[in-house]
Amino acid sequence: QVRKVMPNDSFYFSIVRDPAALGESAFAYYRAAAPAFRRAPSLAAFLEAPHRFYRPGARGNHYARNLQWFDFGLPTPPADGDAAAVAAAVAELERTFSLVLLAEHFDESLVLLRQALCWPEEAVAAFAHNGRPADANPRVSAAEAARLRAWNGLDWALYAHLNRSFWRRAEAFGAARLREEVGRLRR
Repeated sequence: QVRKVMPNDSFYFSIVRDPAALGESAFAYYRAAAPAFRRAPSLAAFLEAPHRFYRPGARGNHYARNLQWFDFGLPTPPADGDAAAVAAAVAELERTFSLVLLAEHFDESLVLLRQALCWPEEAVAAFAHNGRPADANPRVSAAEAARLRAWNGLDWALYAHLNRSFWRRAEAFGAARLREEVGRLRR
């Protein structure tokens, strides 16, 4: 729908986040909105048996599984494990977006965005990052992260693909140049 009102040469970009980190945040943030999360006594309990709490199609449960897939408006494959359908959806997304940033590599993402849009360095020097207080950690355990990625399998496939694309773009930009520009941005 956006393409209908934008010029043909528009530059579309977005950002993705590791489904483990996103899942942990979504559980806290959407707890009241997603019945699957609301019914679970804790994130750990939810991850032990997500199907016990999750009902597909229940109002608000789109926050509880594959949230990025939903946010991008991608069609849900007809069956779990339909690798061809997942690959086709991700390929279409990659054709739509000129650049997809990675939340876990925000500074590198800003450098590549700045370069793609021909912006001066000052244009990206004041973006807020990590709104959560540092003492609000710890995050999920490695085992919980693995469960979140498995539960959000479509998001994990999306993230893994876009992560590889991002680093190919970073490599083309130049590793040393990227490190230097990230250093300047951080200073």
